[in-house]
Amino acid sequence: MKKAFVLLVLGISAIMAADSAKLYGAKCAECHGMDGKDTSVAGKAIAGGSGALAKLTGYKNGTFGGDQKVIMEGNVATLSDADMKAIASYVDTLK
Repeated sequence: MKKAFVLLVLGISAIMAADSAKLYGAKCAECHGMDGKDTSVAGKAIAGGSGALAKLTGYKNGTFGGDQKVIMEGNVATLSDADMKAIASYVDTLK
């Protein structure tokens, strides 16, 4: 029974990780790259950074941001809290 529970948890974790990567790919990768290392006029490298959830929340409520604030506010406006947590979790894995 314990073994089955562990396998279930690992399976759910893998699905959630895949969903996080997919959501990141759809909302963030165009400017930041799938590896989070792209730098361009529209984005900067985010791999290896910290505080992704706080930054996303700040963009959404208008209390965070610099040059790209308007672009980021638009990108996060439709994200749910769960979506932002998923993206932040994915970003935290990028090195």
